[in-house]
Amino acid sequence: MSDERKRENEEEKLEDFFHNVIGIKSEAVLEVLAENSEICNLKARTLLMKENEKVDAISFLYKKGGLVKSYYEKSDGKKQVHCFAHFPGEALVGIMNLDKQITSFLTVELITDCEIVRISADVLRKLAMENIEIALVCNRMQSVASMREYEYRKMILTCNPVQRYEYFLETYPGLEKKVNKKDIASYLNMTPECFSRMLKKYDGA
Repeated sequence: MSDERKRENEEEKLEDFFHNVIGIKSEAVLEVLAENSEICNLKARTLLMKENEKVDAISFLYKKGGLVKSYYEKSDGKKQVHCFAHFPGEALVGIMNLDKQITSFLTVELITDCEIVRISADVLRKLAMENIEIALVCNRMQSVASMREYEYRKMILTCNPVQRYEYFLETYPGLEKKVNKKDIASYLNMTPECFSRMLKKYDGA
């Protein structure tokens, strides 16, 4: 198969992704999105973005089965896990970072091998300014991200260890078997030792 035909096939897949997963209806917009995007096959432990780097591209999970974590470095040098992503269409690198001057708030690392859809941040920014459908999709994703952030902060401030773990199970069903316990403990703002003690009590209840 020629490179040209391979690219045509990829663009067809991208149009299908932006239509069926992201929810874009305009054929003209789908064409522009596909022309300026690519599907990347990346290995586990790949860093999509490092904290404080300029955001040049916005990435989305392409297919089910991929798993990604985002974290930042605390003042003591330890990594604080902020969130996970595992649903197709989830924005991995900052739908919140579309402003030209904004850098990434988080480091984004693949936990498993993943297929990623990546689009230029400049292209997406321009489309959001010119097309109401793109603007609404971006606003919806930003609203979801803001609500999740609020719920997460509320959970950390108000819940005991068992309630925090139940929040994790409800928010990320099935990930307790796929994410290592150290990362779950970090996400729940617990030490690994505290998390292990809580888990024994929870499993024995």
